[in-house]
Amino acid sequence: MRQSNLWVLMILLLGVGGCSVQKSQEQMKQDLLDTDRAFAAYSEEHGAAEAFRHFLAPEAMELSPRSEPVYGRENIYQEMLKAGGEYVLVWEPQDGDVAASGDLGWTWGRYTFTVKDSDDIEHVNYGKYLNIWKRLADGNWRVVVDMGNQSPVPKADS
Repeated sequence: MRQSNLWVLMILLLGVGGCSVQKSQEQMKQDLLDTDRAFAAYSEEHGAAEAFRHFLAPEAMELSPRSEPVYGRENIYQEMLKAGGEYVLVWEPQDGDVAASGDLGWTWGRYTFTVKDSDDIEHVNYGKYLNIWKRLADGNWRVVVDMGNQSPVPKADS
């Protein structure tokens, strides 16, 4: 093979390899967003505390408004149980991304938190969240940092 043909072949292979890396990066992002959606579905089906217990990494940290950070999946779970009450936490990721290394990512989205008071009247709060995710050795994504805050009531579409 002539030297110039070898260079052309190398450039083509590098170009194709770059495309597959980009596709792989996009697939990793979609996998992470799908995991966040599965997390949300688990919350609706089993309750928020159980969902967080299932999808948080053991060393997770929660940054809630007007409180100190809570460290550790089990501590976060216990704090959620202490909060008690009948509530439903529902969310939908809006976007996210994954590091080129494939082991760290983030998602953000919007949530609704619905709670019933003692008179059985529902109160709905709206908010946004940011989760930082880590891919564990078993290949599963788990949240290492969870944070959120309230948003105004969404405006009705005209």
